[in-house]
Amino acid sequence: MGNTYVTDRKYIHRLQSKNAVSEEVLIVTSYDYFLQKYDLAALLKKYREIILIPHSDNDDYLLNHTVRPLLDRFEKIHLVTNPQYDRRNRVIYELVVRKNKSIRITTVYDFCERDLKKVYIPDDVTEINPNLLTIPTFGRRVRYPKKIIDVTISIILFLLTFPIWILSYFRIKFESPGPVFYYQERVGMNNRNFNCIKFRSMRVDAEQNGASFSKKNDSRIFSYGSFMRLTRIDELPQIINIFRRDLSLIGPRPERPVFTETFDEIIPYYNMRHNIKPGITGYAQVMYSYGAGVYDARHKLMYDLYYIKNWTLALELKIILLTAVVIFGKKGR
Repeated sequence: MGNTYVTDRKYIHRLQSKNAVSEEVLIVTSYDYFLQKYDLAALLKKYREIILIPHSDNDDYLLNHTVRPLLDRFEKIHLVTNPQYDRRNRVIYELVVRKNKSIRITTVYDFCERDLKKVYIPDDVTEINPNLLTIPTFGRRVRYPKKIIDVTISIILFLLTFPIWILSYFRIKFESPGPVFYYQERVGMNNRNFNCIKFRSMRVDAEQNGASFSKKNDSRIFSYGSFMRLTRIDELPQIINIFRRDLSLIGPRPERPVFTETFDEIIPYYNMRHNIKPGITGYAQVMYSYGAGVYDARHKLMYDLYYIKNWTLALELKIILLTAVVIFGKKGR
């Protein structure tokens, strides 16, 4: 049988699976935004059931009348705790131990990194993730192999795609008179601004009313521009930025200053993504679907910080392969 979604009144959200490899139940004490469909689908292969406990103004009723009956059904429980809900954690722990059941406890910070391969970014700006008290910049051990990968792949990519550069030049000129290349100010490493070079995919007057996020089915994009975005052809001129040392092949996508200023104010730890060079593609780009705005920026940051904090050569190569899948699968973001 497949996965089923069940809602108990308005309080508890339960995800059930009969295909799980264990009889363990996963309980998350705060029904938080960090669990996406992709995450839940992966977790349901491991856990028999997932119980998500949302915010409630009546925790006593919630825990004693709604959660307690569910605990009777399981012998092995994995409790993912958020320190913001310390009382909830203690009540659930006491309910489990009192019934002499097996329980293991993981903080949401460790759970995200170990099980979901991303870093937990609090929704509340006052909440502190202890795993992010320090985050590294890339030392020589990382910079040198990245530089070799950047230069080698960029040269190969330029030579292989040179005919596409020529084709794109004439198609853009034919469909939308104006400059072929588009120069846009972006924020790079150490908050230094640079001009990001792309093939122009929008009309020349696309931002006459001010900067705004691009979106799916954007009316400002001409026909070949839409194709370029879908296949990432519009990103090819950023190879020049790599040679200029503005960009790396892999890293957090550079954002525009007007948006970065906003994100810095309302998204905890956002500025940490500027500890390293931004990239043409990145872990967030291949792991998170198309999106724009604060909500999506927060989710992408979870993956960007995981990449910075847990860089390995294997992760670098994985992102390159997943980028190729995105491009050839025409799943452009």
